[in-house]
Amino acid sequence: MTYQYGPVVVGVDGSQHSIGALRWAADEACRWTRMLLAVSVLPPDAALDAQREQERIADWAAEEARRWRVGVAAVGETHRGRPIEVLRRLAEDARLVVVGGRGAGEHLDPPLGSVARALGHRADAPVLIVHNAQRWASPEAVLPHTGPVVVGFDGSEPALRTLRPAFEEAAARCDRLVIVQAWRHPDLWHPGSARGSDLSTDEAAVHEALCETIRPWHAEHPLLEVEVRSEPGDPVDALAAASQWATLLVLGTQCPADHARPPHPSVTARLLEYAACPVLVAHGPARIPAHAEATAAVVA
Repeated sequence: MTYQYGPVVVGVDGSQHSIGALRWAADEACRWTRMLLAVSVLPPDAALDAQREQERIADWAAEEARRWRVGVAAVGETHRGRPIEVLRRLAEDARLVVVGGRGAGEHLDPPLGSVARALGHRADAPVLIVHNAQRWASPEAVLPHTGPVVVGFDGSEPALRTLRPAFEEAAARCDRLVIVQAWRHPDLWHPGSARGSDLSTDEAAVHEALCETIRPWHAEHPLLEVEVRSEPGDPVDALAAASQWATLLVLGTQCPADHARPPHPSVTARLLEYAACPVLVAHGPARIPAHAEATAAVVA
């Protein structure tokens, strides 16, 4: 479930992308005082030489994390299986899972690797997907710390789940949080239209409702600078643009216990492809609780 008191799990494969993701994972483990688990995966039928190579990669990653963030308790593990299945299983007891936007051997097209895409869609823990992670593969690399944390909000159950990690990450990282609610309107101006309509009343109502929603979380973090943006328009466009100057983008995603279903493809799925900065996906429960299933059966 979201933000358990488990380890930070990071997938490593020796690629520059996974090394960059490792640096983000070490930073998260240090920030939240969690153990770091560096995991390499090899096929079930892999030969002994391949196993030794993956064990070497995992052990090196743990050693590198300890060097990068002194004091972090980091260990390396090697598992057999499919990377998606292994990392999803480990996510069940993790605080956070971190992966690079792509792995070893994956091509530049499409822009998001298969493991990152699958974990962004579903996992039992929050997933941090580090886009262009090779930027931080160098030992001299410095992680970004000046830009704000940006969170997308639309009033849905997945969006409500993003508020806790968004406030926590912003308070721990940069002391600045930008909350963006982009909303569609039939009278929104577009090229070729006549003169645009006055939407100031609609914007004010959305802004006021958003401020009321975040009030309890802001009260828990009174020193945090919070900027609320209510913008008519497409949420993918607004958040993709915001990701170009953000340190971190926080998004929600659908889980089985949610009532409403998202559009296809969802805003989160599209932003995982387009976002310029790392994306934290605040997953909800991957399984419907037994009492909820029973209630649904009675209603049906």
